[in-house]
Amino acid sequence: MNFKTMKSKLLGISLSIALVLPIIPLPGAFAASLNVTAYGASGSDGADDKTAFQNAINAAVSGDTVYIPAGTYHLSGAVTGKTGVKIKGENRDTTIIKSTSTGQERMFSFYNLSNVEISDLTLDGNSNNSVLSAVVSEGGSNNKMSQLRVKDFTASAGFGPFALYAIGSPNIEISDNIITNIGVNSAWGGAVRAGWGSNYAKILNNTIHDTGRGGIFANDGCLYVEVRGNNITGTGHHTEGLGIELHTDCDYSLIEDNHVDHWISAVRSKYIAVRNNVVKATDGSVGYMGLEVMVEHGVTTGNLVDGGQQVGMQQSPGTGYQYWGYNTIQNMVMWGMQLQGEGTGQTEQYQYFYKNTFKDGPRDNPQAAYAGYGGNAIRIHGNSQNLTFDSNQIINNGRKGIEITTASGVDRLSFINNTITGNTGESIDQYPSSAANLEWSGNIVSGNGTNTQLTSRGFSNPKPVANFTAPVTVQLGSPITFTNTSTDNGSISENLWDFGEGVPSTTVSPSYTYQKAGTYRVTLVVWDNEGRASLKEQTVNVNAGPPDTTAPSAPASLASPSKTDVSVNLTWSASTDNIGVYGYEVYRNGTLIGTTTGVGSTAYTAAGLTPSTAYSFTVKAKDAAGNLSAASNTLNITTNAPDTTAPSVPANLASPSHTDVSVSLTWSQSTDNLGVTGYEIYRGGVLAGTTTGVGSTSLTVTGLTPSTAYSFTVKAKDAAGNLSAASSALSVTTNAPAVNTYISDLTWSSATTGWGNVQKDKSNESRTITLNGVTYAKGIGTHANSEITYNLNGNYYRFQSDIGVDDEVLAVNNGTVTFEVWLDGVKAYDSGIMNASTATKSIDLDVTGVSVLKLVVGDAGDGTGYDHADWANARLSSASGGNPNPGDTTAPSTPANLASPSKTATSVNLTWGTSTDNVAVTGYNVYNGSTLAGTTTGASATSVTISGLTASTAYTFTVRAKDAANNLSAASNALSVTTNAAAGDTTVPSAPANLASPSKTDTSVNLTWSASTDNVGVTGYNVYNGSTLAGTTTGASATSITVTGLAASTAYSFTVKAKDAANNLSAASNALSVTTNASSGGGTGNGLLGQYYAGNFGSLEMERTDATIDFDWGGDRPTVNVPGEWFTVRWTGKVQPQYTETYTFYTHTDDGVRLWINGVQVINQWQSMNGELSATVSLTAGVKYDIKMEFLENGGNAHASLSWSSASQSKQIVPNARLFLN
Repeated sequence: MNFKTMKSKLLGISLSIALVLPIIPLPGAFAASLNVTAYGASGSDGADDKTAFQNAINAAVSGDTVYIPAGTYHLSGAVTGKTGVKIKGENRDTTIIKSTSTGQERMFSFYNLSNVEISDLTLDGNSNNSVLSAVVSEGGSNNKMSQLRVKDFTASAGFGPFALYAIGSPNIEISDNIITNIGVNSAWGGAVRAGWGSNYAKILNNTIHDTGRGGIFANDGCLYVEVRGNNITGTGHHTEGLGIELHTDCDYSLIEDNHVDHWISAVRSKYIAVRNNVVKATDGSVGYMGLEVMVEHGVTTGNLVDGGQQVGMQQSPGTGYQYWGYNTIQNMVMWGMQLQGEGTGQTEQYQYFYKNTFKDGPRDNPQAAYAGYGGNAIRIHGNSQNLTFDSNQIINNGRKGIEITTASGVDRLSFINNTITGNTGESIDQYPSSAANLEWSGNIVSGNGTNTQLTSRGFSNPKPVANFTAPVTVQLGSPITFTNTSTDNGSISENLWDFGEGVPSTTVSPSYTYQKAGTYRVTLVVWDNEGRASLKEQTVNVNAGPPDTTAPSAPASLASPSKTDVSVNLTWSASTDNIGVYGYEVYRNGTLIGTTTGVGSTAYTAAGLTPSTAYSFTVKAKDAAGNLSAASNTLNITTNAPDTTAPSVPANLASPSHTDVSVSLTWSQSTDNLGVTGYEIYRGGVLAGTTTGVGSTSLTVTGLTPSTAYSFTVKAKDAAGNLSAASSALSVTTNAPAVNTYISDLTWSSATTGWGNVQKDKSNESRTITLNGVTYAKGIGTHANSEITYNLNGNYYRFQSDIGVDDEVLAVNNGTVTFEVWLDGVKAYDSGIMNASTATKSIDLDVTGVSVLKLVVGDAGDGTGYDHADWANARLSSASGGNPNPGDTTAPSTPANLASPSKTATSVNLTWGTSTDNVAVTGYNVYNGSTLAGTTTGASATSVTISGLTASTAYTFTVRAKDAANNLSAASNALSVTTNAAAGDTTVPSAPANLASPSKTDTSVNLTWSASTDNVGVTGYNVYNGSTLAGTTTGASATSITVTGLAASTAYSFTVKAKDAANNLSAASNALSVTTNASSGGGTGNGLLGQYYAGNFGSLEMERTDATIDFDWGGDRPTVNVPGEWFTVRWTGKVQPQYTETYTFYTHTDDGVRLWINGVQVINQWQSMNGELSATVSLTAGVKYDIKMEFLENGGNAHASLSWSSASQSKQIVPNARLFLN
């Protein structure tokens, strides 16, 4: 082509256009692309290209791109960039630049330059032992290094090498690079380092493998650093082994959604979030630790540390006010977590650990740094105070659940609602005797080698109460305000907020604007002026669509079905909303007094009121967006006068059983004008115990003295504190002192052993019985498989034994067994697998009335030998050699003289004669035909009224007496009674009002109406389609129904009539005309939208329609674009039930899952797990409900399924026919 000719043609065209178009000012000069080959570079000749590269860059102006085509280039020294100029290759697989430098320098240098980008290149250090960096940005701002492959920087001396390096370079972005083999022989070798004022650095989505010191470093005054989505392996070939490190004044920074093999560290900084990372080595290497977060005001949540570390989480002092939540620490080499104040000169304090899991730490892993100490889940080592452990799972670890070392300075610890189970050693060490303050409450301790439970002491200062209010739904881009309402008897000194996104805040009542749509868990932790702490969390849904500003309809029909002198029960009709009603607010005299949650939660009890006082109540509905409805009708009501009436006296006080140290008591229910709230039980004149509830008519009094006479009475009480008179006194004499009989002194009925003989008072090899260094003079020694049977004949009430593998097999370190105890053919105890290293376990079983005791030892299924099992100190207890509670098999006498002194059209009153029993009659069962129709309590409770019957109908009744051993007498005489004819009530109910249809489909119409009233009582409603009965409901408040089986696009007219027990029908309601929807295509669904993301809702990698949610990826992944161990899925659409009833939804996942139905979150377990969760939701047939399910794969196998069931439908995967995209 002749360039001069073409240029003249283009000029002519441009002049022609100028004649017909208005004159528009031109922008600045167009950006140019400068090809380095035009400046002498060659990607094929092996010559040095440094000068050509530099000449091309020097020729460029801001906005230009220096382009390097495919080929292999060579640089003998550093190339200097230029402000505003991009350096770009064809792609990083084809454009390769090798270093040939002989000095300690970099390949590309951006010194005091801004807005420079370098991308799409392979920067090869060429195994050069002197070059230290591929790219260095020093000074300037807003530079970017992306889509690079950086490899083979092998220098071993000096500070480095660092593949990509930023020094005092704010707003640097280092993203989407692949970096390998960097300084593996250097103590400082690292892939990325940003330091010394490189504020707002973003280090994103890099893949890093094989470094000398570690993967990513930020240090010394780098604020607002973001480290996200990186995958780092092969760390620390030379030293340390740091996957990611933020060190010294890297404040307001975030480490999130990374996958590393070892050690995430953040130290000497403040306002740090470490969230949703995976620390897991897959190459068998062992690092120092998983998470080290020693900062001021930090949150560490949702992380997984899985094997390959000496310690899962490490915390030492110099820091404070941190929240650690929902982390999973498993398979650690030595300890799950260490909190160490010892040797630091400071106190480790102000840490809150909530809903973390510490599990499966092996005992004495050979790779442990300190032999003989491995297997403890949590280790607290000196100088540790003001630490709170709340709702954590500490399970199945090889040694102790919680170790408290003997180092001094441990005090002011709180353990609340933790589960400590299945650990081989102690659940927890004894609390230091020198420590004055301990909170131990609500902890579940079971199945450990030793189930130690501590006792609270000290702490005269109560904890603060963390609390806040905030909308549960917010629009993306709109700020949300969290109003802190926390309280304390002193003062709140620290507030720590975790928004589930971004960095923490300590503002008292902060506002925050979310950057991405999604569901977030917001957590507030508060500490008071004495160091005590409390936590509250709430879920916030951030929607990307238009804001919901429509308020629900006002609640209607506010009424009070009952009241007392100090309370008022309120009910109202459900509200409706364009999206969904979230709950209701209840107001008393204009002041909010309480809330309920759920569209159907339409009842509330206002308590703590004053007798004989007038109150005004209203109710408002609210939705998830925080919109409040108008107020309901106002209900004015006056509480009753004070209650001064005492309950009736409890009757029939009896003792069905007693031992040498306890007495079991029963009595008949009392009555009260308002209601019995419980009973007080007295021994002599001293209160011995209480029960709660009108039906709580039994108690066992313990701590008694053998062979001693006691006198018991019972009083009933009501809510006003009125006490009845005392019952008749019952005198009971406890049994003689218990006598222990060792089973080795008894004759067994049969005995087998897998090797040798069953030994009495000796081990299997005829040595002294020895378990974990403790010797026993009495017991049984045997070998798996073994069964030993004793005939007890009901003569004993307690069996106790220590169990374990005898120490005589320690030398061979073999022998695995299980111990089982069977009582009359029913397994009552199972030890689980034990070996010679397992801590001794203790058995304590009630064998009252047992005839046959069988002791079984199994070989744990492994077939190995040396299964030497001991039943050490095994013994049976009786009272003076006899049975304190002989097995009662004698039934009471048959009730006589069953009669009916009165009846109505709907009820029958029955009476009968008192039965007798060898011990005591405890009550009676009353039968209508063969159906249990009622019960009474007490030997003299010989009358009952059976209600709910039908007029003019014959019924046959019988009665059977029962005792405490549940022996039933023969049936009484059968009594036939015919209820009276219905008469007297001729008043019809009021007509139902406000008949409406809130929803419909092509084949069904949902109807609602307001409740009717009646002089006696409304019993239900008839619903008519035209003049044809289309359905019925039962109950005065059953004011909704779905009429099914209709035709599409068809008009129907509906009415409703109320009815009462006398079958009086009201006038018809208003007629409602409804036209069904057009056909929906025969009920064929099209599935749900499935969106597949890398990491925790990072980049969207795949979008498709999934027919159902029923996937098992195993160790694979749904698409190669997401990490196999770290991806998320979101399914959205509609679900349409076939029936109007309560459905149970089941999720079965490995790992995390969240489920929403119609905008309401019903399942939330966003952490590592494997199993099924369920939730119930009431649905209407034919209505399409919004459904959203989110799934998190957090390591290991991956599967996700969604099933449902209901009364009319067996459990199944939610089928495609019931799932819709819209």
